[in-house]
Amino acid sequence: MLLSVIVPVYNVENYIFKCLQSLVDEEIFDVEIIVVDDGSTDNSFKIAKEFELKYPNKIKVYQKNNGGLSDARNFGLNYAKGDYITFIDSDDYLEKGFYQNNISKLKEGYDLIIGDIRYVYSDPNKNFVSKGLNQNSSDDFKKSLFLSPLFAHNKIYHKKFFKEYNFRFPLGLNDEDTIVSLLVFVFAEKVYYYDKVSLNYVQREGSIMNSKFNPKMFDIFTIFDLVIAEFKKYNIYDLYFEELEYLAIENMLYYGAFRFLRSSGYKQLLTKSFDYLKAKFPNHLKNKYLKQLSFKNRVFVYTLNKYSLEFWRVIISGKN
Repeated sequence: MLLSVIVPVYNVENYIFKCLQSLVDEEIFDVEIIVVDDGSTDNSFKIAKEFELKYPNKIKVYQKNNGGLSDARNFGLNYAKGDYITFIDSDDYLEKGFYQNNISKLKEGYDLIIGDIRYVYSDPNKNFVSKGLNQNSSDDFKKSLFLSPLFAHNKIYHKKFFKEYNFRFPLGLNDEDTIVSLLVFVFAEKVYYYDKVSLNYVQREGSIMNSKFNPKMFDIFTIFDLVIAEFKKYNIYDLYFEELEYLAIENMLYYGAFRFLRSSGYKQLLTKSFDYLKAKFPNHLKNKYLKQLSFKNRVFVYTLNKYSLEFWRVIISGKN
């Protein structure tokens, strides 16, 4: 078996048909599609089973009690037989050609394939493509990977990362892709950048990542604790310190802060960010990668602190 596609499913009856149809339409035959229904209470499981009946040689549907996205992905890994493994969330859909166009790379033995991501909104005018590899971030290719999107769903992985290294997604946490992606970047020796769209990342109103406030926003701090612990375990923390420091800035003081400032819990979230960065990365404002930000964004990062919170709250969210 060449490729295993793991599809976690939870209450996505309005999206799952398009997701699964995009997978069966892909022109690749040596593939298994592992659908893991994570205790859905709507018609998601029924729709998945209809696909299984129609494509019995391609799709296998499993059902389990609800345990969250990471648990469903880890569950699917137990059944994956492919030499390569990829993931797609059931509210997203594959860009035609991503698997087919990379078969030759899989057969050449690449460890990791990375594609671009199209963000899809209800208003098509808002759609945009995010590059899967930030090629300008560092002269060191591997360190460029660290500063690229850390999603799992725009990548195809060699099975060894899950079968031999036994990497797994942390349970019960958001931003679960972060630790797996970073560890794969460390140990991947042969990486191919497919500079075309790999999948369509549907932006749903009310999702955790788009919600105004959700306690799960605090998960990013636990995730970084796990990342730091893993990198110290493998004795590579110092080697990648500047990259990890920048990722912390990005998640807690830059992109993350934009989200935090729009939420009702902004004071708690950003106070936690300031304290975390001070404790773990006390010289973070001297990080060399900050110079790559636009002047406007550098000003935001350098001036966001406990004294300017209310000012930036008004600027970013329009609330006072």
